[in-house]
Amino acid sequence: MRIWLPDAPGSLGAIATALGAVGGNVIGLEVLERGAGVAVDELVVELPSGDGVVDSVCRCVRTVPGAGVEEVTALSDVVHDREDGVLAAAAGILAAATPTAALNALTGHLMSLFGLSWLAVADDALEVFTEVHGDAPPLRWVAAFAEGARSGADPANDTTGSGVFVEPVPETGLAVCGGRTAPIRRRERREIGLLVMVASRFVDALGGREPNVRI
Repeated sequence: MRIWLPDAPGSLGAIATALGAVGGNVIGLEVLERGAGVAVDELVVELPSGDGVVDSVCRCVRTVPGAGVEEVTALSDVVHDREDGVLAAAAGILAAATPTAALNALTGHLMSLFGLSWLAVADDALEVFTEVHGDAPPLRWVAAFAEGARSGADPANDTTGSGVFVEPVPETGLAVCGGRTAPIRRRERREIGLLVMVASRFVDALGGREPNVRI
């Protein structure tokens, strides 16, 4: 459950109390973003079985002044841990045998880890897509988004409210971009950037084995 709430003492406790009132048990917490007096948190919550439980939980969160629900996702029985997921993705990239396999691992992990509805690979000048998954917007729109993000004093802040990212992959001549309906928060953007950097460095290390890297 991704929520926003006032970044003030007692707010998170009030959320936990509200969730407990309907049988919800918080078993995981990650802070995705803080700024302007607001925090965006991602909670893993165990819920009792029954119809309408998720709706009840969302209503309870909204009873806390200044709090709201951004997104709710049903997970498997395995507890979702962001750090474990990012580390597993990095390990998957580093387990690749060739530059192409490393880049394929990067795109696959980005799709699954961040719940992207589309992902595309383009040349680093953003002139042509070399691979597209899902219903990607036109490349000229992606290029305009990237230019707008670069034009701000703090691109991370400028794009926080958006569900789109564009990341060049150094040493490959490529850029990876993707999107989803929900905003991609600052922590997630940092995680995406770190995974891209891991892939870039590994591709560079493997570059002698497989020239003319393409995905």
